Amino acid sequence: MATNLIILGENAARINVKVNPNMTVLKVIELACTKMKANSDDFDLKYHNKILDTTSLIRYTNIANNALLELVPATKSRQNSSVGVWLQVEDGSRLSGEFPSSQNLWEIIKILLKDNFSNYESPAIVYTRMEIIGKEQLQQKTLKDIGLVSGKVLLRLLNKKESEDQAHVYVPAARKPKVEEPPRFLGHRETNANELASVESAKVMATNPQESVDIKPNTDDIAEKSECINMSTYQKNLDNEFKAKDNNKKPTLSNEDLNNFKNSISYLDERDTLLFDIMDGTSVLYQDENDDFFNPTIKDITLVLRDLKNSRAQLEDGQLCTNAMRELEKTQNQLNLLHKYKKCIIRIHFPNRLVLQSIFKSTETVFDIINFIRRYLINESLDFYLFTTPPKTILKPEDTLLECGCVPSAMIHFSCSMETDQLKPELKHKIVSGCQASIAAYLVRKERFSNSSTNETSNDEQPGTSKQLENQNTKTTVYSQQNKKKANSGKTPKWFKPV
Repeated sequence: MATNLIILGENAARINVKVNPNMTVLKVIELACTKMKANSDDFDLKYHNKILDTTSLIRYTNIANNALLELVPATKSRQNSSVGVWLQVEDGSRLSGEFPSSQNLWEIIKILLKDNFSNYESPAIVYTRMEIIGKEQLQQKTLKDIGLVSGKVLLRLLNKKESEDQAHVYVPAARKPKVEEPPRFLGHRETNANELASVESAKVMATNPQESVDIKPNTDDIAEKSECINMSTYQKNLDNEFKAKDNNKKPTLSNEDLNNFKNSISYLDERDTLLFDIMDGTSVLYQDENDDFFNPTIKDITLVLRDLKNSRAQLEDGQLCTNAMRELEKTQNQLNLLHKYKKCIIRIHFPNRLVLQSIFKSTETVFDIINFIRRYLINESLDFYLFTTPPKTILKPEDTLLECGCVPSAMIHFSCSMETDQLKPELKHKIVSGCQASIAAYLVRKERFSNSSTNETSNDEQPGTSKQLENQNTKTTVYSQQNKKKANSGKTPKWFKPV
């Protein structure tokens, strides 16, 4: 992710601009023009001979860190115009209006909500992956600051506190620093004696900085000490790793806890259907990595080289496949999935961020899911369709879940022409947390894994048709070999005349 950009301005001047992922290209142009003392409305930003969109974020421009960009004169000077704003409230309804690009977000919320503004104690605006929370941040941010100069935009309004601690929030673990392995001395001890002497002298100077000591290293003593030092440091590192693993062990749930949890959940129907809010405990704290994280190591290079060799060997030695062979391979993969996964977990995502989680058989069709959804809709005759993303592919009703690639689990999106809530209002009292839904899905996977393991053991204990076929094949091969031996042991026929 880019954190610093070099912009080539007028008279070949190089300007360093510090950026963050949520900064717009227009903001970068303004920062560069302020250092150049020029008008930002008269310039555009070019990268790889392509003019960048001023409304796009640095996160989505695929610009590398310390990349060189060029500031070029714009074909037409930018002018601030009105922006069409659609504000989506928590209940799913949308409020619209036109505002100038210099209008801040706080005033926009006040104008659109009117009397309902008092219901939001701590309003928050979500746009792409930016979250602007609180009155101060909303007053400081204008439409131009988030890259909106013209056109139309959809903003989502939530009631969210900045200091609110959500449950089950994913925090990326701190990356461990790279630790170099201690050097290994093989055979020639005199070669590394001088290096070890300099290391020991540096340690002495570090412990006693006020005293200067003259050290005359002895190569034999140093070489003997080096092995002891390396072994001790290696053993300490191992002890620290084992201690860290013991401390990082996560508590696991027993079978009794899982069974009690399953009995405590009130499912909506016989399919173990649950309804939960996707915003419950799904926020992710974004953390940028340092530049040294992207530096390849020797291990990374060896793995890349190994993959290149394997791909080249497959291209050179692999046989050509016909359409019939590809279809046969596809059907074999589907049969393997069908044998392994009898049931699949399907989550139907609605526009108001509510999710229906249910269990279906792998052989059921999309039409069965459509009939299942109609049971929970206010208007059962509503026209809607289901699709998966990315990329957006509309599911055909006659296709099975196995053919759609929804096995063993999938997230399916619900779409229709109406923008209001489609689910029945009494279902909102039966909403569970996202943690309960994930544990319920874990129970299904655990049951599926136990069933597959029992089937494998039964197949091993009781010989099936495959073993009988193997025995028959071995008998036929032995019989054919015996016939060949009898034929070879006989005399040469009369009609055979050697040349």
